[in-house]
Amino acid sequence: MFNNIRQEFKKLDRSQGGIPIPIQMPLDDEGYFDRRCPSANCQSSFKVLFEDWRDKVSDARVFCPICREEAAATEWNTPDQVEHMKQVGLRYIQGVFNDAMAQEARDFNSSQQPGFIQMSLSYRPGAPILVVPISAADKLRQKFTCPECGCRYSSLGAAFFCPACGHNSAELTYSQTIETVRQSLAALSAIREAVRAAAGLDAAENSARQILENSLVRIVGAFQRSAEGLFHLVPNATKIPRRKNVFQSLSEGSALWRSATGKGYDDLLGPSEMADLLRFFQQRHLLAHCEGVIDQDYVNRSGDPTYSIGQRLVIREESVGRAVDLVSLLMKKLEELVQ
Repeated sequence: MFNNIRQEFKKLDRSQGGIPIPIQMPLDDEGYFDRRCPSANCQSSFKVLFEDWRDKVSDARVFCPICREEAAATEWNTPDQVEHMKQVGLRYIQGVFNDAMAQEARDFNSSQQPGFIQMSLSYRPGAPILVVPISAADKLRQKFTCPECGCRYSSLGAAFFCPACGHNSAELTYSQTIETVRQSLAALSAIREAVRAAAGLDAAENSARQILENSLVRIVGAFQRSAEGLFHLVPNATKIPRRKNVFQSLSEGSALWRSATGKGYDDLLGPSEMADLLRFFQQRHLLAHCEGVIDQDYVNRSGDPTYSIGQRLVIREESVGRAVDLVSLLMKKLEELVQ
């Protein structure tokens, strides 16, 4: 008894060679494929046009557009895609099990002989596992085409590197990042309402919070990369020593510009503007490295009296809007310095 079931599950056994389970990964309406950076320090989501993922991206090496993490093509699945593959696999196995159990019941019943005691075996399949489609946040997404290899990809906010060849595209993305953040703020109410209708109030608020926090992180990241590109236009810039990611620090970046041009950030912005910008840069650091939890370093550096150690940041729409305006203003002033 149960020979059919044993045979079917033996086919699925990896040690016996197994059989491939067909899984079709969902794409968005424009044919883009969701991806997620495997780096624990990044975890950024982006998309690649599927035909370019198939034809231009190497199986051995893919680059994260945000942090330039390198990993094999198999390492970029999103949590939703992993869950999707599990569900499809379980549904496939469920179908195999259903068929095998039905055959066992038929074989058992046909083997019964007339007599005083008779037994009958029946099997009722369970409810099929629902495969939930993967959706995309189109209103928050920017599209890029690599000028080096032509790979087409998109990201929620700034993207600095081509997934296929790793080309640094920071110069092309800064203005698009700023515009996308502004569009995200304008669409936030509609996004919150759509999520609330589909998944409830808690999910809507969590989504809005993630959008705002992600926007602040991307604003500072876009500024960092663009400031690096601008600084290369300063005469003798290559001879000026500087550490990696120096423009993530407002004070260090300002000192570097002053040493090279005679003007720092506080010469380009007013005191209240500098105070606000410093706070936003420190908040970005907390979000990127401390999960938004207030520590002593933030209290010391930010001058923000509204939080105590151990609390978590709350990012408001007006704060992100203010950060966009200040970064845009500072970038404009820096561009004027190198013209």
